[in-house]
Amino acid sequence: MTTARICLAGASGYLGARVAAAFRARAVPVSAILRSPGDGAAVSQLRSLGADVFFADAARHEDYGPALKDVGTAISCMASRNVHVDRASDFWAIDRDANIRFGLAAVAAHARCIILVATYEGVASRYCSALSEAKEQAVDVIAAACGIAGIPFVVIRPTAYFSDLTNRAFDSVAAHHRYTEIGDGTRRINPVDGDDVATFIVARAIAPGAARADYPVGGPDVFTFRQIGELAAEVLGTRAALQVRAIPPGVLRVAAGLAAAGGTCSARLRRTAAILRWMIYAGTHDAVAPSCGERHLRTNYEARARSVAASWAAF
Repeated sequence: MTTARICLAGASGYLGARVAAAFRARAVPVSAILRSPGDGAAVSQLRSLGADVFFADAARHEDYGPALKDVGTAISCMASRNVHVDRASDFWAIDRDANIRFGLAAVAAHARCIILVATYEGVASRYCSALSEAKEQAVDVIAAACGIAGIPFVVIRPTAYFSDLTNRAFDSVAAHHRYTEIGDGTRRINPVDGDDVATFIVARAIAPGAARADYPVGGPDVFTFRQIGELAAEVLGTRAALQVRAIPPGVLRVAAGLAAAGGTCSARLRRTAAILRWMIYAGTHDAVAPSCGERHLRTNYEARARSVAASWAAF
C-alpha cells in the first residue's frame, strides 16, 4: 500500500472526518485542512488520529500550499454548509472557487492524484440549480488542469448519505410521526453510509486508474422515497401513526422562483432558491448508483431507534 501523504481539504465535515480516519487506520500520513483553529473538537479529533492539521479559510483565499507539501493524493470534501449564507462563504465561494483554488494548488504541488467529492445529480442538474452548477464548474476547471499536467483526476458522486436521510426522515417521524416527500414518493435511491464512501475513496487514492474517472456510489439497498419514511416508522414502532405529506413539485418551483427574485438582494434567499431547485430535481429523479459498501440504512435506523427509546426511558 502507498504511504504517500494525503492532503485532505474539508477534513472536519461529515465525510472529511471519516476519510481522515480511514487513511490513518491504514497508517497513511494525513495533512488535514480546517477552516480555523476555532473548531477545537475537530482539531483534537484529527490530531488524535495522528493527522497534521493546517488552517486555510477558503472564504479568505488563504494559501493551501503548506498543507500540500510532499503530497501524494489531494482530496477535497469541501462543500458549503446551510449556515453559510454570506457572499464570502456560499456555494460559489466554497463549492466552486475554493475547490478550484485547492485543485490548482494541488496541480502546482505535483500531486500524483486529485480527488473531488461532488454530487450524484450534479451533471444532470447543473443547469437547474446554481448549487450543482458551482461544483460542476470546479470539476470542469480541475479536470482541464489535470489533463494538461497528466495527473489522474477522480470525481466521487455519492447518492445521499445516511445522515441526510436521518435528518430529513427519521427525526421527523420520531418527533412528529410525519414524513414529507416531493411528488408521489415513487422515485428510487440507494443511500450510502459515509464510512463506506470513505473506504471507497481510500481505494481510489491507492489505485486511481484512468486519467479521468467519475464514480457514482450508493449503498446496498434501493428504496423509494416513500419507503424511507415507512422504514423509519417501522423501526420506531409507529407505522400505524405515520402521516405522509406530499409536496407537489410545482409548489416548490413557485417558491424557488420567488426566492430567486429576492436573491438579488439577499444571500439567504439566493441560497434558498438554489437548494429548492436542487431538491426538486433530486425528488423527481431516480438516484441509483453501484453499491460501494455493506452498511444498511435499516441498521442505522435501528441504532437510532434504540437511542430514542433510551432517551425516553431516562425521563
